Formats: sequence, C-alpha cells, structure tokens
Amino acid sequence: MSHTRGGYRRHAVTAVVVVLALLIVALAAAAPSMAASQKVVSGDTQLTFAKDQVTALTLKNIAVIPVTPVVFGFQWDNGVKWWFDVPMASGSTFDYTAKKGIFYHDGKLRFVNVNTSPQKSLLMGGLRVIVTNSHTFALSSAVGTAPTTRADVFTASNTPLFTRQGKSIKIQGIQFALTAAGAVALRSALGVDLSGLTLNADLQFKTK
Repeated sequence: MSHTRGGYRRHAVTAVVVVLALLIVALAAAAPSMAASQKVVSGDTQLTFAKDQVTALTLKNIAVIPVTPVVFGFQWDNGVKWWFDVPMASGSTFDYTAKKGIFYHDGKLRFVNVNTSPQKSLLMGGLRVIVTNSHTFALSSAVGTAPTTRADVFTASNTPLFTRQGKSIKIQGIQFALTAAGAVALRSALGVDLSGLTLNADLQFKTK
C-alpha cells in the first residue's frame, strides 16, 4: 500500500514539474512580444501644410508661428507650402511590428489671427503623435495657456509608408484632418472657422 502511495507521489511531482516547465516555456515565448516596444533615442516630426491649406489659412488671415526649438521652412512652387520640424522628446517609444507607439515633442505651434488687434492666438504645446496601429493616428496637444486642456486636435485613418533600416525608422505620409474638438478650440480662440484644415506628417527617428 505504501508502495502505491509512493508511486502516486512520484507521478504528482512529475506532473507539477511538467506544468512548471510548460509555464516557463510559455513565458519565454511571450517575452519578445512584451519587450517589442523600443525606446526612441532621437528623431523629429515634420508637419506640412500643403499649398491649398496655406492659401485657405492666409485668406482667413491666419499665421502659424513656431516656438523654439521648432524650425519653420517653406517652399515656393506655384504656391507656398509650410512645414515645421518638431524635435522628439524623451519618453517616446515605438513597436515596429505592432505599428504602435507614442511620440512626445519639444516646442510649440502658435496659431495667430493677424487681422485682430490685439492679436488673437492659440498655443498648441506638448505635442504628441499617438500611433494606435498602421492606420490609426492622433496628434494630441495641450491647448491654450494655463490652465490648458488636452485634446486630439488632428486625427488620421490612412495607411502611411513604414520603413526600417537597422535602428532607423520612417513613417511617411500621415494625412491628418482637424477634429471637431480642434475646430472648436481654434474658432473660440481666433474667431474664425478652420473646419476642413489638413496637414501631413512624416516621422523619422532612431530606436535604442
């Protein structure tokens, strides 16, 4: 009888060891996916207003002014397009396989109604590009001055081009459109309706 009990014990111990081994294997297999999000060590986002959007803004007397360290540039080719290079800040992460991440930025953009005295303006700071998947994006901003409110001021649902070479990654061709919340914030601050405003975004960065 004791011999039988000893056999049961050995089988029970063996079963526990097998279960633990399977659990270790499962955790090891899951580890790469849990660690797939990589820290972004450097990069910038280029926000571009196409020629038709610049025309629409200027017709409504709206200027977009960069706040350091954002860099402004323009190109003339039968019309003007504006772009703003916004440097990425620490804390940004990205998972290339899942196409998911969040990009924090330094600097701000100020929308100004130049036809008012004193000039009405809206400051957008704490810019974040939020990538939910390969075709879902948001440009989030702290709107106004203290106390600020955070809102997704632009969103996009197109599929841009994702490329990777070593630790260098590019996301090119995000087509952002102004959200209802963004339109309300701009209208309240500037006194003009900018519904329908769009801008394009291109991200280039390096991961750790």
